[in-house]
Amino acid sequence: MRLRVKAPASSANLGPGFDVFGLALMEPYDIVEAERIPDKRVEVEVLEGYRVPARPEENTGGYVALRMMEEFGLSEGVRLRIWKGIKPGSGLGSSAATAAAAAYLVNKLFDLGLSREELVRYAALGELVSAGAPHLDNVAPAIYGGFVIVSQEPRLRIYHVDPPPDLGVVIVLPDVEKGSTRRAREVVPKEVPLISLVRNVASASILATGMALKNINMVKEGMSDVIVEPARARAGIIPEYEGAKRLGEELDAGVAVSGAGPAVICVIEKERRKLAADALERFYALRGYKVQVYITEPGPGVTEIG
Repeated sequence: MRLRVKAPASSANLGPGFDVFGLALMEPYDIVEAERIPDKRVEVEVLEGYRVPARPEENTGGYVALRMMEEFGLSEGVRLRIWKGIKPGSGLGSSAATAAAAAYLVNKLFDLGLSREELVRYAALGELVSAGAPHLDNVAPAIYGGFVIVSQEPRLRIYHVDPPPDLGVVIVLPDVEKGSTRRAREVVPKEVPLISLVRNVASASILATGMALKNINMVKEGMSDVIVEPARARAGIIPEYEGAKRLGEELDAGVAVSGAGPAVICVIEKERRKLAADALERFYALRGYKVQVYITEPGPGVTEIG
């Protein structure tokens, strides 16, 4: 038995929702194929696309498969083949996509009967490999699709919302090296002023309500963060941050750093995506940056394909 899935990129945080908000994207995506093998081990082949580790212990999908084999006492192993379409270290949930695909595939191949929430728990283990912490804000949308709200205390809860139907997305990925996601998490402040907390709670509430009410203007208004993004910009992780935010205001769009960056996400009406893409590409080009641009929209979670 052989299964193949498409695993989506995702954008975490969306401004004020650090480690809480996530959005699955239609593009880019990974393709991962899996089959059972008689030996009790995990094999990983990276066939095309961006380079990622092929050793199972160092690959987010391979590590998830190893942990699931161990926890469920599986007597057979699995071979994973990966077509890597999401650039690692881009802020687009590259590690999460492979991990989510592996969790989904192992569950199906061995008929484990896991719920989506349980799949998220296992997929999050893959983030230990790349980020050093099992954060869920990318793996949850990669499993559920659409917009998700993740709460981990006092217990895990995942809330899924279908975004507004007219919500379009532009992703701009500058050709810079941000360093590791681990470093991007290290620069996040451990304590913040109360006024900053209040502002972020207000923005997050507006954004989440906009998603639920299918009000794209509220979503755009809520994409404002005064805590994490500025800290990462000061650390040099997010190039041209302030200018990109100002351009978003001029475009009547919501602009935020995608995950830990350096990708930037722009939320705008679908019919205005090309306008935003051209403006953002021109903005970065004038400052000497080459960029990769994706004109996309919210998408489903891990999906089986032929």
